[in-house]
Amino acid sequence: MSSFASNKSLLEIARELGNYSPGGSGNQVLEALSKLDLEEAEVQGLIQAKNHEETPSSFPGVAGFMRLVQQNRQQTNQAYEEAMARYSTVNSMTAKRKPTEDEAKLKQTLTDYILKVESVFEKNDLMDESLLKELNRFITGLDSSELLSENNISSLMLSPKVSSAIQPFFKKLAECYDEYSKIHPVLNRLIRISNYVIEDAGK
Repeated sequence: MSSFASNKSLLEIARELGNYSPGGSGNQVLEALSKLDLEEAEVQGLIQAKNHEETPSSFPGVAGFMRLVQQNRQQTNQAYEEAMARYSTVNSMTAKRKPTEDEAKLKQTLTDYILKVESVFEKNDLMDESLLKELNRFITGLDSSELLSENNISSLMLSPKVSSAIQPFFKKLAECYDEYSKIHPVLNRLIRISNYVIEDAGK
């Protein structure tokens, strides 16, 4: 992540972290994070580091991994919202009649996975909040934070203390990434099944 565009995004993330108030909303930081573009080689490198349970030691590495999880969450959230819409449709179809065996099974499976996704979202939110607190402490504690620029942000390293502090949060965030990767294709499959069931009911 050494391109001019990436450095600009990294600097914006660092500045928003400096402005972040622990206990407050982290939306500004997460919005800045969403502007960070990851190249395929960077994605593969981050996934490999995750699989080896390696906690990033640099600020770009931390921001990159948080962005990686954010992207996976956004994709899963889109499927989650579609699954919610299909559940609502099937529920309305069966409001005044007994559901067929397929409809009843589909409603239960959709419910199970919707609740599962919401549980991962909740864990993701808690880990984001914990990480933002630690990173805010790191950025505001720098002796020369006002000297951060697009020219040096890519070489900003975490202190050993900060790396140690964020390690458990990164482990949980990696679990969120893996859970999204498992749930997302299942939701897509349930959406396709829902479409068939809804179509059959309309015949």
